[in-house]
Amino acid sequence: MSENRGEGIKKSLRVKIFRMNIELVAAAVIIFTILGIIQFRFFAGLMEDTNQEQNTVIMETMSEAMREMATESFQKYVLSQSNVLDREFWTMRHDLEVLARQVQMLMQYPSSYSALPVRRPSARNAGTLSLQLLYSDDADQTDRALTQQIMRIGNLQNMILEIVEKSDILLDCMVSLPGGASIIADRDPEGKIKKNGEIRTYNADRRPWYVGAVVHGDTYFTPVNKDNYTDTYEVMAGVPVYVNGKLAAVCGASLVVDKLEDVVLRSKLGDLTDTCLINETGNIIISTRKEGELSLAANELKSLKSSSNPELAELIDRALDGKDGFSLLTIDGVKTYVAYAPVKTIGWTQLLFIPEADLNQTAYLLTEKTDAIMEDTIIRNQKNTNVTTLQSLVVAVFLLAFAFFVSSIFAERLVKPIKKMTMRISQMHGDDMVFPVEDVFLTSDEIEVLAKAFSSMSQKMQGYVREIVNITAEKQRLDTELSVASEIQANMLPKHFPAFPDRKEFDLYAVMDPAKEVGGDFYDFFLIDEDHLALVMADVSGKGVPAALFMVISKTLIKNVALSGIYEGPGAILSEVNNRLCEGNEEDMFVTVWLGILTISTGHLISACAGHEYPVFYWKDKGFTLEKDPHGTSLGAIEDAYYREVEWKLDPGDLLFLYTDGVPEATNNDSKLFGNDRMLNALSESWPGPDLYSLLRGVRNHVDDYVGDAPQFDDLTMMCLEYRGKTGEMKN
Repeated sequence: MSENRGEGIKKSLRVKIFRMNIELVAAAVIIFTILGIIQFRFFAGLMEDTNQEQNTVIMETMSEAMREMATESFQKYVLSQSNVLDREFWTMRHDLEVLARQVQMLMQYPSSYSALPVRRPSARNAGTLSLQLLYSDDADQTDRALTQQIMRIGNLQNMILEIVEKSDILLDCMVSLPGGASIIADRDPEGKIKKNGEIRTYNADRRPWYVGAVVHGDTYFTPVNKDNYTDTYEVMAGVPVYVNGKLAAVCGASLVVDKLEDVVLRSKLGDLTDTCLINETGNIIISTRKEGELSLAANELKSLKSSSNPELAELIDRALDGKDGFSLLTIDGVKTYVAYAPVKTIGWTQLLFIPEADLNQTAYLLTEKTDAIMEDTIIRNQKNTNVTTLQSLVVAVFLLAFAFFVSSIFAERLVKPIKKMTMRISQMHGDDMVFPVEDVFLTSDEIEVLAKAFSSMSQKMQGYVREIVNITAEKQRLDTELSVASEIQANMLPKHFPAFPDRKEFDLYAVMDPAKEVGGDFYDFFLIDEDHLALVMADVSGKGVPAALFMVISKTLIKNVALSGIYEGPGAILSEVNNRLCEGNEEDMFVTVWLGILTISTGHLISACAGHEYPVFYWKDKGFTLEKDPHGTSLGAIEDAYYREVEWKLDPGDLLFLYTDGVPEATNNDSKLFGNDRMLNALSESWPGPDLYSLLRGVRNHVDDYVGDAPQFDDLTMMCLEYRGKTGEMKN
């Protein structure tokens, strides 16, 4: 029915044009023809202008429609492809967890199972899927209890072999015991035998899949790494097995990245699209792009979250939240649509992208056809005008007055709605984006259709404006909250210097510049008693508000435990703080800390390090020296960690310089680090100076000169202590 109405509208417009020609011939002939030529030319120009505006509307409307269609289809497609990948990882995890439950039953009820031997690797089984027994360097192969455990695991031989055999992408499957034995199923027994015939060892407890499963106490997927015996890149998973609360075994399997790449490459949609797979930290694992921002070669050592393309970095942040989505952004200078979906089991994300120009090809073709039709209409109108002019000249003298009167009224009536429409469109700007359908536009032809299309477009535009206003208001609110958080964090750190104006035995100064509104670095210093000064330098994992909250907890715990008087020495203090931070640390956050306690009267300094940067001392006989003290694990990582203490002796005039990794790891535009050597040179060139502030300012100036206009990716924190002794001796 709508097609019949559209055909009727077209006929009515042609009838009007034909009737106008008849009336011109009958009423005004020559004079009206002259005026008609002028009106026709004006009308042709107006049609050209309308054509341009119509093309704009078509492009906007079609682009929006195409984008909505692409959003739905792209998201569905990339979600289906990510589910294909997820199924591989889910199956791997499911098989390992089922195997782990079987191992647990074997260990918990050993008398219910017979003992089956497991053979050592043999070259006779080369290329054949087989079960093999390997020992670690520390294993006691004569241990009867270990041998009995191995033979009980032998009952699961068929199950372990089947896990590898039924998968196209699994490299191996294994069960490793804490006593140092590993039962492994794979197709490479010959790779475990040295040239001299000796069987290689396998230290499972040093591999990331084993360590990760034990640390997390649950199923753990490793990052991409090399296989222990070959150059094959793989992703491993580990599942811990506990019996009566003790670790009894760890089940593991390896997934081959090369075969996983085949699955990813099959998700391409012809030659117009590209795809890539990123891990949970934003690093590219597989990409069909050989060069550019999304190529594997350009991102081997960095995460896409730190990309110099802010649009791409923001999209990666959203994608890593575990949701699917669709966005338009610029990649390698080309406007590109990107659809993404999570691989939920392992926390990775798959992306599919296509240039905007390829997606909008339909809209461009429609515009070209519209131009051709409009141009043909203008040419035919010009021909009709010439014919009408020639015919009208014969009787022009007799009907001059009447023709002028009729043509003027009719031309005005025909052009009036188009003029009105053009004027209203030109007036639309700012808050006035409404295009009402007035009575003058209700002509029952294409003018009415065009007016209603403009009205519908203006209503959509108003909705877009309101949405932009709401988004802007929300961004201002978040910026305000971050500003308040940054101010609160800054106020928690000591910032009044000199910190102890009445103490002449030492001088102290510290600074912190966060990389974001709020950071994860912090420093602290406080008197434990009149003769002991505590010095703290720390760096929390991550950035932003989560790191700042963890910083507040860590700083408060360190100070409270140190001042409690219960724990003697920095090593014991760090051990207690570590255990408290491990409680309920579901986000697996951690903090590196260097803690020193200075006996003010003697210059005797005792320190302990929880994975933090090495301290720098200024000795009067050697200058600035990086002293490599023993490192313990970061606080919050593993419970009951032990931290070794180191003793130092400061003489009057000696300095202690503490810092976070934001100093040596400051990066310039060539992705090169500032480094420890440049840091020591900066210290030497800045000391002796007027005071400690000048020393720290000098180091920061050296960092800024090296980095240039490259963005600051990490917090930059420094603290320096000058020991003067009882007499208050100054530096030389």
